Amino acid sequence: MQVVKSRQLSNKMKKILLIGLGGTIACSATKEGLVPMYSPERFLSQEPRLLTVAHIKTIQLMMRTIIYPKDWITIAKFISKSVKDFDGFVITMGTDTLAYTSSMLSFMLRSINKPVIITGAMIPIEKENSDARKNLIDSVIFACEPTSGIFVVFNGNVIRGCRASKVSGVEIDAFKSINFPLIAKIINGQVKYDLSIKEEIRENNKLSLEVKIDTKVLDIKLTPQVEPDLFGKLLGYKGFVIEGYGDGNISDNLIPVIIKLIKGGKVVVLASQCAYGHVEHKYRGGLMAVKNGAISVRDMTKESALTKLMWCMGKTKNVKTIGNMMTSNMCGEIKII
Repeated sequence: MQVVKSRQLSNKMKKILLIGLGGTIACSATKEGLVPMYSPERFLSQEPRLLTVAHIKTIQLMMRTIIYPKDWITIAKFISKSVKDFDGFVITMGTDTLAYTSSMLSFMLRSINKPVIITGAMIPIEKENSDARKNLIDSVIFACEPTSGIFVVFNGNVIRGCRASKVSGVEIDAFKSINFPLIAKIINGQVKYDLSIKEEIRENNKLSLEVKIDTKVLDIKLTPQVEPDLFGKLLGYKGFVIEGYGDGNISDNLIPVIIKLIKGGKVVVLASQCAYGHVEHKYRGGLMAVKNGAISVRDMTKESALTKLMWCMGKTKNVKTIGNMMTSNMCGEIKII
């Protein structure tokens, strides 16, 4: 992998690494649909204003629209290896798996003392009306800030990485911060922080790279026709994130099979299909599941719940320990109530 260096400007400017993973931002139209083709170096030629913001080096780490669990490990290891060489990082990628990636990197790169910004676009950069240019500039601007952690920058919004979720497949404002305030807004190149939480994202401790995960985890969205025998066909999985109704509720006919899974050593995490709010499990189905060992997602996003469970299961096989970890705040992904 070749790292390409931008032209030099001022010694006072921060040194930022722009990492390309593909995605819509890098796509071009073909007879077979949109296909990622543009490298980060091409972004610099498409938007030369980036070179007035920071000293930018670029690298094409991969080129695809969907990012997989093995890719999370590659990305985390690469950033860990490069963290001493740069003041900040900007990752460009596809929006479909962006929130899963930002959540998992939040766990894998806990305590990183540099800003890692993840962004993309809803419209390819080759289009005149693309949102890519704004997202790129805003991301580099925030990567130069004296802060640390994993963040999503999209449409002028700065979102904590483990709180981001994609809520629209067509709107430019595609990502929202779930159950947590925006870290900041970027308006005309100026970063406007939420002062009530700004101090939470200052430099942390020395980076501890933790990339071991267990991907034998399945997310199941409950719908009225789901029958108990579905779970019997999925016993190859070690953990389940079940998106229940409203308050994390499940139907009564599923209670016995959920309890059976838990007693059989499976890890069951109970969430809600609703994006906002925290689950309390006030209704019989959800309450009985939790009382028998299901783990409440509380106010985590579905992306954080799924990636955190993979990460926790990669660290230990002890179900009780996994439960304690899932309900503990690791990187701002859960509010301890």
